[in-house]
Amino acid sequence: MPTRISRIAVVAGSVLLAAAGGTATAYAQQTPEPKNCVLNLDSGSKRCFTTFREAIAFSTNGQVADAPVSAKGAAHDEKLLDRLRTSSTGKGALTAQLGILYKDSNYRGSSLVLNAGSGCKSGNGRDYSGELVDWNDSVSSVSPVACWIELFADAHQSGDHEEYHDSTAYVGNRMNDRASSYALL
Repeated sequence: MPTRISRIAVVAGSVLLAAAGGTATAYAQQTPEPKNCVLNLDSGSKRCFTTFREAIAFSTNGQVADAPVSAKGAAHDEKLLDRLRTSSTGKGALTAQLGILYKDSNYRGSSLVLNAGSGCKSGNGRDYSGELVDWNDSVSSVSPVACWIELFADAHQSGDHEEYHDSTAYVGNRMNDRASSYALL
């Protein structure tokens, strides 16, 4: 009899472990990995990648292929930001890297690299503007590259707004998770 009880206990324990493992696996599968996307402002096309490095390599047409794997490491890397600015104006440049938006503060979470056929003209007003359709009410930090970034709380560049001239780890309570549109200056 003790052998039968031992077998039942082993089987029951195995079932519980399998169920617990399945729950942990299901939870891990439900937690999405950050997406790192590139949005071309001229065409409106967007392409997403698993790593920030892949997004930057795509955005720069391979001119910058050694960016950090995560976006957080890039925000404080002035040499990388300079290289992104240079890749925009260098020989064979097809696109200009204009700015980077991040869903979480401290440059964490998903990132959105904004690029276009040419950079911003300093002091010439709004060079690009648009709606944050997939990113509505999601931006928490920014990294201007070739342009200053202006975020607006409402669609069509209206409502509360803030300009960002430098990499900003937290856009502030006024704009955090409120931006619905942007302008690049």
